[in-house]
Amino acid sequence: MSDNMDIIIIGAGASGIVTAINAKNENNKVILLEKNDRIGKKLLATGNGRCNYTNMNLTEKNYSSPDFVKRTLEEFTNEDLINHFKILGLESTRDGERVYPISLKANSVLNILIYWLEKKGIEIKTNSQVKEIKKRKKGYELITNDETLKADVVVAAFGGKAMPASGSDGVSFEILKKMGIRVTDLKPALTQLKLDSKYLKHLSGTKVLGRARLLKDEKLVDEREGEILFTNYGISGPPILDMSVNISDNNIIEVPLINNLNEDSIDMLYNRYYMFPDFSLEEFLLGIVDKKFIHYIVDSLNMDKNIAMNMIPVGDFEKIVGLLLKSRFRVTGNTGFKNAQVTRGGVSLDEVNPENYESKKFKDLYIIGEALDIDGDCGGYNLHFAFSCGYRLGKILREKSNLQ
Repeated sequence: MSDNMDIIIIGAGASGIVTAINAKNENNKVILLEKNDRIGKKLLATGNGRCNYTNMNLTEKNYSSPDFVKRTLEEFTNEDLINHFKILGLESTRDGERVYPISLKANSVLNILIYWLEKKGIEIKTNSQVKEIKKRKKGYELITNDETLKADVVVAAFGGKAMPASGSDGVSFEILKKMGIRVTDLKPALTQLKLDSKYLKHLSGTKVLGRARLLKDEKLVDEREGEILFTNYGISGPPILDMSVNISDNNIIEVPLINNLNEDSIDMLYNRYYMFPDFSLEEFLLGIVDKKFIHYIVDSLNMDKNIAMNMIPVGDFEKIVGLLLKSRFRVTGNTGFKNAQVTRGGVSLDEVNPENYESKKFKDLYIIGEALDIDGDCGGYNLHFAFSCGYRLGKILREKSNLQ
């Protein structure tokens, strides 16, 4: 090996950029390859453009493979990431448990990272798509769309298949497959669900705070709590995104129409039933749900919105209560990779050492971030893992080049 260690990182997203910044020292040369015309494109879209990069409730249980991520999270916690960004010059703020840059703008994160890439003299090659990685006796040869590069160390940080418009279209997995590295099936995760209901256009834009339950053949598949949003194609919001990866055929989603349901909600409904006998059904519902839900309830049950409450038999009122507490819709699918925030699937974790992300088959080839078969819940968990992998691997590579 030469005195200088040449490190090439494929993919200038969250994990790739942070690896580069933390790996660079006077004993190595770091090159970032990005197939887009600019770096960090997907980072700009995260958290609705606000970049929710970690969560104060961070544990390994928020991930699809808790055992694998445990070491990474222990060595680089949410506080560590907040402090690391502070040292780089970026202040944070919180919205509940979610952590954002204080500007609430994703480009603040990217701009600070770009500043450090430039300050450290890291070479960035945009419009550079890797076609093949060849293992040589010494190091690697990377064939891109317009040149051949040599490297002592290669880092695969090219993301998954989610949000292909940002450049992560899953094509890069083929390079690793060609080398004999196993890649699991890829599915969209953290994506919205499509529903079969004639009321969607009418319900679009309504929100409810509560627990969504995903069912199959009357058995519970998953349940999550948070803000649920109806759209003109179906349903969205953090609980829905978290459950989306678990859908299959014949799923039903069950949601409340009343915010913050609790054990007193049924009593409240029956008390109102007896308290307002002269209210019409519409007036009864106006005081407890979003007005847009009223047409859906009345029409679903084939009732007259002007009927007085004292004209509704208890049996029919029970049906109204059923819809208010547990409205059911048939799931027809999800909105696919185009709208997914992350990918379920990727490089099989059996292929990678969890201590340092090194390929078990190829020395000095590292695989990190969303390229791995790991996905987290909605709420900053996926970005945290990408950044923490990058930080840890950067440190490992910096120390390695000091030993040259």
